[in-house]
Amino acid sequence: MPRCGNPIFQLKLLFMKTTDKCYDPTIIRSVTLQLKTFLLGDKFYLRSFSDWDENIRDWLAQKENIDLNHEHLVVIEFLRKNYTNYNKHPVVRMVTTELTNRLGADKGSLKYFHNLFPGGIHQAFLI
Repeated sequence: MPRCGNPIFQLKLLFMKTTDKCYDPTIIRSVTLQLKTFLLGDKFYLRSFSDWDENIRDWLAQKENIDLNHEHLVVIEFLRKNYTNYNKHPVVRMVTTELTNRLGADKGSLKYFHNLFPGGIHQAFLI
């Protein structure tokens, strides 16, 4: 979050000659996909949850070397819905329970989850 009221940041803004908007040092990079610009942190997490769409999802999955299929989308949909409702990410056991409920017991294990997202739960959060 920009810290515009902080005197040190005010000096930086003056030095940068950009007094019309706040400088946010946590935004490291941006990517533009189909005329929409997404602001990303240093580990490629979106800076604004509400900016997420299928374009950034697909771009992040490609960056993570993941070919999205129906099972991936079930996990991503569950994570997004859970975060929207509770404002926090669920633990991986909740995700595997959801996989069991939606796709069957054979796909509700931690091993299967890690086959989908080799980088673990944080890789799933990212996408």
